[in-house]
Amino acid sequence: MRFLAPSYLHLAWLALIPLALWLFRRQAKRVPVSTLLFFKSLAREHQESAWLRKIKKWLSLLLTLFVLILAVLALARPGGDIAAGSPGAVVIIIDRSASMSARDMQGRTCLDHARRRVKERVRALPDQVVLSLITFDSRPHVLLSRSRNRRECLRLLDEVAAVPIEGRTWAALNVARRLADLEARSRIWFASDSTPPAGQDIDLISSALPEPRNAGITAFQIRPSPLAHDRYEAFVKVSAASSNAGRTTSTLEVSLAGRIAQLRELELAPGGSTTLILPLEGLRGQRLEMRLTTAGDCFGWDDGLSAPLPKTRPLNVAWFAEKADPFTELALSSLIEAGRIEMKKGEPAAWPPKEQPDVFIFENWLPKEWPAEKPVIALTPRQDSGPLRARATRGVPYDSVRVLRPDHPVLFRVASGRVALTQTTVLGLPASIETLWMAGGEPVLAAGEFDGRRIVATAFSPAQSEQLALLPSFPLILGNALYWCAGDSDALASLRTSRTGEMLAADSLVQWHAWDGAQFIDVSDNPVNGLFTLNRIGGWEAGDGRVGACALISDAETSLPKLDAKNTPAFQANAPVITAAAFSTWPKRLVWLALALLLLESFLFHRKAVY
Repeated sequence: MRFLAPSYLHLAWLALIPLALWLFRRQAKRVPVSTLLFFKSLAREHQESAWLRKIKKWLSLLLTLFVLILAVLALARPGGDIAAGSPGAVVIIIDRSASMSARDMQGRTCLDHARRRVKERVRALPDQVVLSLITFDSRPHVLLSRSRNRRECLRLLDEVAAVPIEGRTWAALNVARRLADLEARSRIWFASDSTPPAGQDIDLISSALPEPRNAGITAFQIRPSPLAHDRYEAFVKVSAASSNAGRTTSTLEVSLAGRIAQLRELELAPGGSTTLILPLEGLRGQRLEMRLTTAGDCFGWDDGLSAPLPKTRPLNVAWFAEKADPFTELALSSLIEAGRIEMKKGEPAAWPPKEQPDVFIFENWLPKEWPAEKPVIALTPRQDSGPLRARATRGVPYDSVRVLRPDHPVLFRVASGRVALTQTTVLGLPASIETLWMAGGEPVLAAGEFDGRRIVATAFSPAQSEQLALLPSFPLILGNALYWCAGDSDALASLRTSRTGEMLAADSLVQWHAWDGAQFIDVSDNPVNGLFTLNRIGGWEAGDGRVGACALISDAETSLPKLDAKNTPAFQANAPVITAAAFSTWPKRLVWLALALLLLESFLFHRKAVY
């Protein structure tokens, strides 16, 4: 036997108090009275021998001492050794990511199921087991570290709530491993609707739904149309969970400034997805709302989204050309007229400029030293410079191009199948820059990142291409390239859709038009110490005038896992066998015994005159 709280044993000195009171109790005195008739009648009713009276006095003292000692022992929590099959410590991991808010037919969430099953297993543990509690979304949170306080663990479990943030399992498992290594015979319990990584020696407490059904918005981006005033383009991706029992029919309702702007009906196979490009016409700052409706949908956080039409300043562009192409100048002029860019044009002799723009455009020329950390658009370069290797060649016409990356942002809304061009440069590209168009085995359009900056390179001349000048493809490519290259600039900060879980620096109240999984609501958050986590879905506005949008947009959370009764027990094969013999019930038994002795002493004192 051992004591889990031996610090309470020192309270045993309290036994000296009733012992002292018993030793120094008042003794009987002789008092003369006028008659003994009354006392003789009492003696006949309570005839006791001297030894019985002594036993009663000793019994009274022993009962008092026993009650006190039993109470002290109960506080010290005695218990036997842990059974061989029981763990010495348990680290509990609770998933509180977005998918844990999915509901079954009775309205109970995955988190409710996980919490109930974990509580049952915690109550079945011996008191000696050391408990740790970790929750995680995109980051792990240690709520309880190495404690035997089972009641506190159960209380913290009741306070765990799901948040609309994508979960990252590996971070929580790393923290759990470190806590488990601090105790002998440690176990890790993983309560989630997903399965842990293969090879992990943990016990899965699955809370996945047996028949989930879900479809949601898994990608979103909005930007101004490069070539038009007050027009915007929204890119939306809608996906269906791979665990769906069959095809789903969903309705996407798009509202702008409170009025329906688009209404699309989508049919998705299990695990399938579709992408939409929605043209929008509105004023900057107007509110865009999207709501996806699917019959039988059990997960609501990926069904809604709200964002303001972005308020952006024009991009600051510096254009250096040795011999400017007239169609390049025409395309840039159209962007200037649309209010998308502010441009400064210079010759190679004016390099380097005094002011640093958002994007550099070099045409038919490249500087020997590239601008530091600034994106570059290189149009038909003719010499080696920086990461690019280039040489001029005689114009080679091609009737068509082969598209390698049709989904790249630089090719957004570009009709590549109708393009005919003339190659005037042979490009040599580093591995980090991808080829978007190929013509005759040579790259003619490429984009990528090198040394922390974005680069777009072309190897064709618009003026010498017969068909390219007659199509909007080249202005679109140039506008897309400018927006893609300047994606991290302050000018386009309001265009970025943040993911839930990211941090926002703010010193004042942040107002939200948020989606709570069922409807849009207006709420506010007060940042602490100038920083807070974006844990809502919708559009936000800070006190300093900054606006933005935040969304879940997670394929992993939208594709709800399905409960697999066949595979789930495999993770629980190494779970400790907890039996009644392993329970430590000594404290409860001592408390009940102390109460029984108190009742016995009260009965003897009042009914049998034991004092």
